Amino acid sequence: MEKKLSAGKPILNLKNFNKALFFIIIILSVYYIAGANDLAIRGFALSELKQEKNKLAEANNRLELNGLTLSSYAGIKERIRDLKMVAVGEIGYLTAGAEAVAKK
Repeated sequence: MEKKLSAGKPILNLKNFNKALFFIIIILSVYYIAGANDLAIRGFALSELKQEKNKLAEANNRLELNGLTLSSYAGIKERIRDLKMVAVGEIGYLTAGAEAVAKK
């Protein structure tokens, strides 16, 4: 399938065309594999970042809970001070004798 000019030279040399096509296919294949590899690496990195985000979110929740607990204790102590309440000392209980009975 070579087309020839009037001088006898072919317009399209199939051997050169096949070589060029082969190199283009090789270059595109390498480009495709490199792109797929890059995509896989980014996927693993994204997975690791998601795991780290979840760990940090859990740590943040624990710290917020601790902060709320501590602020609650501080608020209670401050209100006790404002109400001028006294700390409880020793408690004394009354003992009733065996003769003490309630009647209607």
